[in-house]
Amino acid sequence: MPVRAVWRPPWYAWALLGLAALALIYKITPGRLHGHGLILIPLLVLAAVLALRKLWELPPAVTVCAVIVLAIFSGAWQRIGLGGLPLDRLLIVVVLLQFLLRAPGIARVPRLQLRNVHLLLGLTIIYILVSALAAGTLSEETALLALIDKVGITPYLLFLVAPSVFSGRRERDLLLATLVGLGLYLGLTAIFESLGPHALIFPRYILHADVELPGERAGGPFQSSVTEGFATFACAVAAVMAFSQWPGRRRRYLAGATVVVCIFGCFLTLERGVWIAAIAGTVIAALTTRTGRRWLTPGVLACAMVVGGALMLSPALAHKTSTRVNDQLSLWNRQNQTSAGLRMAASRPLFGFGWGRYVKDSPEYFRQAKSYPLNGISTPSKRWPLHDSYLSYVVELGLIGALLWLSALFWGVGEGIFSRGPTDLRSWKLGLLAIVVFFLLVSVANPPPQPFTVLLIWVWAGVALGSPSLSAQVWRARAANLATPAIPR
Repeated sequence: MPVRAVWRPPWYAWALLGLAALALIYKITPGRLHGHGLILIPLLVLAAVLALRKLWELPPAVTVCAVIVLAIFSGAWQRIGLGGLPLDRLLIVVVLLQFLLRAPGIARVPRLQLRNVHLLLGLTIIYILVSALAAGTLSEETALLALIDKVGITPYLLFLVAPSVFSGRRERDLLLATLVGLGLYLGLTAIFESLGPHALIFPRYILHADVELPGERAGGPFQSSVTEGFATFACAVAAVMAFSQWPGRRRRYLAGATVVVCIFGCFLTLERGVWIAAIAGTVIAALTTRTGRRWLTPGVLACAMVVGGALMLSPALAHKTSTRVNDQLSLWNRQNQTSAGLRMAASRPLFGFGWGRYVKDSPEYFRQAKSYPLNGISTPSKRWPLHDSYLSYVVELGLIGALLWLSALFWGVGEGIFSRGPTDLRSWKLGLLAIVVFFLLVSVANPPPQPFTVLLIWVWAGVALGSPSLSAQVWRARAANLATPAIPR
C-alpha cells in the first residue's frame, strides 16, 4: 500500500511549544501563574502538549471527530471555566497543520483535491472580507467570529479536507459512532432540561442558559433551541444510518434508542420551525428510496406515539407545548424584522449595508404596523438579529453577496449529494439531503446559524463527496505520466 512521506517533530520541538504556551499565558493573564496556578497551569500545559503529540500521530479523522464534539460548546468556554480557550478552533488548526506539515497520521490519507467549488467558496470569503472592511466591522469580535465560524472560513476549510480525511470506511464509521454518541448525549440533555432530573445535566452552565430561553425550551449546550433542534435531528439521521449498517443486536438497539431520544429532544425545543423542518427533511429523504418509502408511515406513526404519549403523561409539557404553539409575540417580532429588512434591502439592494451592520442600522427602518405591536428592535442592552437568514445576507451583503453565498452552498452540497461515488457513500448522501432540507427551511424564520450547524453540514458534504484512495491517486498519476509523450531534446 502506498505511504506518504511524513515528518515527526523532535522532542525538543514539543518542549519549545510548551514553553511558548506558558509564555503566552503569562503575557495574556499573568495572574493565573500565582498560588496554585503556578503548579496547576504548567501541569495542564504539559498534558495538552502530550495530547497534541498523540493526536499528531493519529489519523486526522480522530481530530475532526473531536472538533465536532467540542463544537457543541462553542461560545461557552468562558462559562465552562476554561477562560474562553476555544478548544474546537485550536483542534481545527491542528487538522490543517497535520496536512501542511505532513504529520504521521496522514501517511495513508489521500492527497487534498482542489475543485472549482473551492474557488467559489474562496471568492465568497473574499467578498465578505471586503464588505466588512468597507463597513468598518472587521475589527469587531462578533462580525469577525461570524465570518470565521458561521459563513465561514472554518467550515469551508473542513469541506476541503473532509473528503480525504474520511475516504475510508473505517474513518466514516468513526464519524458515525461519534454522531450517535453525541446524539444520545444531546437528546438526554434535552429531556433532563425539560422534564428533569436537572441534577443529571452536564455541564451546569446549561441550567443557567435555560433561564434565558422563554417557555423553558430545550437549548442544550448550544444555548439555542434552533441549533439544538438541528443537532438532534442530524444525530437522529446518523443513528438511523447506524441502525441499518451496524452489526450485532446491542449496537442496533443503541442506535435505535438514540433515534428515539433525539427525535424527542428535537420536539422538546418547542420550535415550530424546527418541527416543520424535521418533518420535511425526513419525508423528502425517505421518498428518494424504496426502503424509505416503505418505512415512512410506520416511522411517522411511531414518532407521533412517542410525542403523544409524553404529552399525555406530562401535563406540564402539554401546557408548555400549547403555550408555545399559540405564542404570537415571536411572530410579531419576525414580522417587524422582516418588514424592516425589506426596507433596508430596497434602500441598498446590490451591496447591502455591510457585513455585521444590521443590528446598528436597522432601528430607523422599523415602522408601527396597524395590526400588531412594534417589537424586535435592537437596543444597546438587547441585540436582536434578523430572524431570516436569507434576508439577513441580502441586507448586509446585498443581492450580489447573498447570491454568491447561496450559490456556494448549493454547489458544495449539491456535489456531495449528486456526485458519483462508491455505494458506501449512498447513505451519507441521503443523510446530507435530509439535514440540508432541514437547514434550508429553518433558515427562513431564524438568524444565521451557530458554528456547529454550518460546521456539520460542510463536513458531512465533504464525506458524501468522497475522494479516491491514496492507491487510486498514485495509480492515476502513474497512468497520466505514462500517457504523456516524452519531449525530444
